[in-house]
Amino acid sequence: MQMHDARRHVPGGSVVADLATAFGITSAQAEAVIRTVMPELAWHLQRNTLSRGGLADLVEALGSGHHARYLDGGSVFRDAAAVADGNAILGHMLGSKERSRALAALAARRAGVSEDLVRSMLPGLAAIAMAGLAVRAKRGLGEMVSVIPPLGRWSCGSPYGDLAAILRRRCGVGPYASGRLRHMVRWVIARAIGFQPRGALRWYLDVMLTRPALRSARRVMGRMTRAR
Repeated sequence: MQMHDARRHVPGGSVVADLATAFGITSAQAEAVIRTVMPELAWHLQRNTLSRGGLADLVEALGSGHHARYLDGGSVFRDAAAVADGNAILGHMLGSKERSRALAALAARRAGVSEDLVRSMLPGLAAIAMAGLAVRAKRGLGEMVSVIPPLGRWSCGSPYGDLAAILRRRCGVGPYASGRLRHMVRWVIARAIGFQPRGALRWYLDVMLTRPALRSARRVMGRMTRAR
């Protein structure tokens, strides 16, 4: 299940309709924004899982337990607390304001709306993306946290926090040796996001070769479409 399919999991409607209503744009424009933003967020999350620290940070974030409510409807785009949380999630996913602005500019061009408007949409979309990931990863991560023994005063206060700490310390737990634990956690996250859990070398080859080629092809196709 790809992260850009999260809009299908909003009870009683869709993220497309909620986004269009919240920002006064057409459904087609909302669809174009989502089709641009969600895969990019998924790609950046994939990059974050390449490092042990990035993977641990993501596991800890998923354990907060409040993300699922962002799938309940359109208030995520206007509620101040949800927007603040979405901005924090966006920072975690993208890592810098420059990347956030670049993503907003790309989505704005494809959707035919203003860049400032797309920037206002990004926190809500990031919150929804994280909510969908949390729901889909819950079962797989739950199987791993279930074998963590009581940690007493060394506990971080939550099962996911404990799992994140174990990953950072390069430890194993239960039937999972250190390397296998990291592999299994990343495999669960990969399935939830919708990417193949390839190693760092394959990922960097994709960065250097595949993604630039695809972007060039899209630009050519766009020019050909406009010329007709």
